[in-house]
Amino acid sequence: MKRIVIVGGGPAGLMAATQLLKSDCEILLLDQKASVGRKFLVAGDGGFNLTHSENNAELVAKYDSDWIKRAVSQFSNKDFIQFLKQIGVETMVGSSGKIFPVDHLKPIQVLNAWKQLLEPQVQFLLNTRLMDFEGGQIAVEREGKVQRLDFDYLVLALGAKSWSVTGSDGAWLELFERKEIRVNPFQASNSGLVLYENWLGELEGKILKNIRVSCGDQNCSGDLVCTAYGIEGKPAYAINRALRGMEKPVFKLDFKPQMSFEKVFEILKKAKNPSQGLKELKLGEVAVFWIKEFVSKERFLNPKELASSIKDFAVGIKGFRPIEEVISCAGGVASEEISACGELNRFPGVFVAGEMIDWDAPTGGYLIQGCVSSGYVAGKSIAKQLTGSKG
Repeated sequence: MKRIVIVGGGPAGLMAATQLLKSDCEILLLDQKASVGRKFLVAGDGGFNLTHSENNAELVAKYDSDWIKRAVSQFSNKDFIQFLKQIGVETMVGSSGKIFPVDHLKPIQVLNAWKQLLEPQVQFLLNTRLMDFEGGQIAVEREGKVQRLDFDYLVLALGAKSWSVTGSDGAWLELFERKEIRVNPFQASNSGLVLYENWLGELEGKILKNIRVSCGDQNCSGDLVCTAYGIEGKPAYAINRALRGMEKPVFKLDFKPQMSFEKVFEILKKAKNPSQGLKELKLGEVAVFWIKEFVSKERFLNPKELASSIKDFAVGIKGFRPIEEVISCAGGVASEEISACGELNRFPGVFVAGEMIDWDAPTGGYLIQGCVSSGYVAGKSIAKQLTGSKG
């Protein structure tokens, strides 16, 4: 009987194991923590959205690399929702299009339902850390000792570098470097933005409501929260990718996206002074502070120029938050190193899946979807090879 070893018990590893349940094989799932799905559980603390309800074209467009786009097309949001239903997790569409479990199911309940599906056929080896793989064997550290396990196929779903307390510590980077597998540098993604000190003022805890941010071809509407170091919120996360590509990163803010330039200009022109105009536009404290602080006196006193500033306000950033505290990472195993199903070109029979591959996506269910889709293509490919199928 063939043995498949999966290292990493997050959504990618669990989905790879799921695809092998109907195959005649032995499945071992290893995780360096005392339980599987640690990051999955932590991610659920901020709002447990599992995927997004968009149509396939819109969904795929949220991802940055051709590799992950193909994977998501093969195992879509509809496929994931159907799988969740099979394990007893009914879902609902939230107001923003995100997919949530019904009945306020907690992440641990979803994870336990998934584990119950796997446990009859999957052997879980916890507190087990990968040390090396070579020639059909992996070396692991378990209970203070180095052990060797044979495998016929190996799936590595080792995570990236964000939230290392959950197990995504990037410790595998040194191993891949030794094996000359190219890994693109990890960078903070879905990160808060660090502003220069003179932008911070006394704004911590204040909210920029109903604004729109844009950078390059990326844009997003919503609320931004001011912090001691800068800003947090979905609109900030959504433009991370575009900002990372700039030598001097700058984004644009529209303080009144629901109002045309002409309407803003009209209100300012009729106001007895610019400050009164800002008040009539119902701009919040943060917007007013930034406008008065950074718009020149000449522009501030000119209603047309002031309207332009309100609709197209430039904000330069100092950088991103440390990778330890961000939601996800860009970077990882280069797509040139793997096949369409994640098999390493240099090591046939060894697959990679999940966040350790170089792909990026915004929050809102896209990250978990990308992980399960990548685990699906790896597991499905192995299942087909076990039966000799070429389809």
